[in-house]
Amino acid sequence: MKRILFIEKKQRNLVLGLFGLIFIIVAVLSWTITQKGQEVIDTEVQNYLTETSQQTSYKVNQRVNHNIDQLTILAQHLNHVDKNQYQNLIFDTVDNSAFEWIGFINKDGVLDVDGLGKKDMSKVDVIKNALRGEGGVSNKLVKVYSDVGGALYAIPFRGHDADIVAVAGWIPPSTMKLLLNTDTFSGSGFSHIISKDGDFILHSNNTNALIGGDNFFKTFKKVSVMEKGYSLDKMIQDIKDGKSGIVEFNVKNKESRSLTYTPLAKGDWYLLSIVPTDAHSQNITGYMYYALLSLTICVVLLFLVVVFIILRITAKKNQEITDIAYKDSITGGYTQIRFDLECRKILKDFKPFTFVSLDLRKFKLINDSFGSQLGNKVLKHIHECILENIKDDEFVARINADNFNIILQTTDPDIIEERLNKISDDINGFDIQKNVPYFLPITCGSYIVTDSSLDLVSIRDKANIARKNAKDINSYYLCSNAYYNDIEHQKMMKEKDMENMMEKALEEEQFIVYLQPKVSLKTGKVIGSEALVRWDNPINGLIPPNDFIPFFEKNNFIVKLDMYVFEKVCQILRKWIDEGKDVLPISVNLSRNHLQNSDFLKDYKNIQSKYQIPSELIEIELTETVVFENLEILRHIINEIHNCGYKCSMDDFGSGYSSLNVLKEIPVDILKLDKVFFGKENNQRANDIVESVIRLAKKLGMETIAEGIETIPQVELLRSMECDMIQGYVFSKPVPVDEFEKIIQLDVPMMKIE
Repeated sequence: MKRILFIEKKQRNLVLGLFGLIFIIVAVLSWTITQKGQEVIDTEVQNYLTETSQQTSYKVNQRVNHNIDQLTILAQHLNHVDKNQYQNLIFDTVDNSAFEWIGFINKDGVLDVDGLGKKDMSKVDVIKNALRGEGGVSNKLVKVYSDVGGALYAIPFRGHDADIVAVAGWIPPSTMKLLLNTDTFSGSGFSHIISKDGDFILHSNNTNALIGGDNFFKTFKKVSVMEKGYSLDKMIQDIKDGKSGIVEFNVKNKESRSLTYTPLAKGDWYLLSIVPTDAHSQNITGYMYYALLSLTICVVLLFLVVVFIILRITAKKNQEITDIAYKDSITGGYTQIRFDLECRKILKDFKPFTFVSLDLRKFKLINDSFGSQLGNKVLKHIHECILENIKDDEFVARINADNFNIILQTTDPDIIEERLNKISDDINGFDIQKNVPYFLPITCGSYIVTDSSLDLVSIRDKANIARKNAKDINSYYLCSNAYYNDIEHQKMMKEKDMENMMEKALEEEQFIVYLQPKVSLKTGKVIGSEALVRWDNPINGLIPPNDFIPFFEKNNFIVKLDMYVFEKVCQILRKWIDEGKDVLPISVNLSRNHLQNSDFLKDYKNIQSKYQIPSELIEIELTETVVFENLEILRHIINEIHNCGYKCSMDDFGSGYSSLNVLKEIPVDILKLDKVFFGKENNQRANDIVESVIRLAKKLGMETIAEGIETIPQVELLRSMECDMIQGYVFSKPVPVDEFEKIIQLDVPMMKIE
């Protein structure tokens, strides 16, 4: 009996011991897991706070850069107007910007604002920087014409008056508050902007912002206490050193708060983002106490409860983070991250679909004209209209600004067009009843996805390429849409190849000058020529000009090519002069890209002087596009061309927005009629227009030349209208220089003159 009792006691002790051991193990594991869970959650919260601060700083940087850009654009415009028009441009800029006033800085640092007077600002850092050629914003609030401090912006400027060296603009605090429209966590989070010395640049109006005064550091020391492990001195030193970081502190024995400090791009400013430390983790403490209490009741049950709690906490925090990452703050719909996740799902279970990139045309005008608040309402309205027109297995997201991506579960172009037009109709339906409706035109790029091996980045790129192409077609429609195809991709690859080869091609003189004769309708003889360029590539052979000229205009290489052609023309003329041959004038084309350099004709004149070419042998051709961009600038350019002794002609007249009325505004010597007038024979209306243009040109003292002429009847008609010259395949295509020389040597009329 005693032995049995002994065994039972031993077993009971063993069970109790095992139970105690299990209890200890589970308790330790529970405590460890709870602590690790807290660390993970804290890490996630800190990461999110850092990302939120970076996003806020990005928005603030954008706004500051926008203000600098507005001053820069103003300075550029001032360079193109007379000094007496300066104030009109300044007033327009002030009316359409955040600036309260804008003025000029002279070389002594004296500010002069119309209506406010002069002020010595030579000791202000931002003005010093502007005098040294660096634009920016003041690192502290600056009081200028009032007792209120504001942000002073300044950029260097070189205008008509050599004494004026900079442009400055001042933004008051009331307007600057727009920078801090950044409350987070349902209003419990807020932001300040300070200088590196701690002086407030902008103070949040949030009711939770208890730290006041003029200097953040001084007030912080009085009313706040750093949490364990954090140092105010280190934060101050980090800010002086331009570093970012995060600290936790307590204000007036209230809740603990987290502060993220991030440097801004301009003005030595810092963004301070402050939120309650427990914004993401306020329920954790209760769960932990519940877990410890449960351990004393039931070890096994406690273990399960702890696991359940940790999983629940993690799931909840993940859900909060997911909502932040996946829910767009403006539309309430998907973000790009969520959209991409959904896209990868349909790519995994693949069936063909259509990826649409949608963009609101000229959305910036809405923001600039009506403000960002109304702009956000417009974006939300567009998102709602798209949602109403997509099915359950389709989705949409705002990717950035006014760009939306849409997945449509169809590959039928007719259905795609119908649905996109319906979206456009709904977007513009809200305004249709107004006397003067404000329409919201959209541009779409669609890529029909039939290859399951494509990655999402490639698919989006193709849709974006199609959208950019759509901007060039049907731009007057409320909805323009284009589809991506391999031709666009091949075009991009071809342009990339040309970009890789162009510098070497110029160095190796692969660009060949061809000459196309100009024939007089009075004598029938060649009286001049136009220089045209061909690319004789050793790998691809002769590349047509239509393949490389538009691309070179886009990447600005056309400027180098134009100079190259002009020098080759001067070499040809020099050769003819030295050989004692008949020397005929040659015209060269001038690309619009040259207008970016107001002194470009000096380079032409230097090349002409190098080869000692008489000016009357050179003619500069301006395309119609150049002519109609800015008549004032154009008249100046034509006068400069004439001052160089060159003739000036207007090329492609009639191909675009030509107007008979504008001819009196441009003092060119020669008017070239575009081949668009001669596309169809026996078109009496076109003939009447041509005859009117020729008569008007003669009254204005201009010669006329018809280009693109291919038939003898066209020649006879133009001759009867007293057109001066013909250029076209009816007489000769563009030919190499040696073939042109043979034509000249024959010295015979290319047509019979009766």
